[in-house]
Amino acid sequence: AYRMKQNDQTKNDTTERIQKVRSMWTLIVEMLTSLKREEEVVDSVLEDCVHPCILDGTDVVLSVPRLLAHRVESDVHGFCTGNLYEGGKLNFLTVIQLLNEALRTLRDEHCPCELKELHRIEDMVISYRKALQDLKTK
Repeated sequence: AYRMKQNDQTKNDTTERIQKVRSMWTLIVEMLTSLKREEEVVDSVLEDCVHPCILDGTDVVLSVPRLLAHRVESDVHGFCTGNLYEGGKLNFLTVIQLLNEALRTLRDEHCPCELKELHRIEDMVISYRKALQDLKTK
């Protein structure tokens, strides 16, 4: 009876494993199928017969506004991971990070939160105090 019970348990374990593998395989196939359409769209853009597109950015010249450059350089968290150009080619990851930071800047300008306003006012007061102290010293 014990051996039969053990055999049943082994069969159940094997069946469970087979079910897990089947469900994982189904998920993989679904994911590949969903990506197929996106792959076709990208291929159709890149395989234009008249003007073939190459995403290397060799001839692209980016001009980063001074405000954005200052914000990136003064960022303590170091969100930007690389140079705009590497090996003469555009680094798309850095470009996307720059665009994200530009969007954050626009968001902050249009929807300033009260806390940021307070920090700005504090900074202004400190700079005015310093300027006043300098004038008094002179």
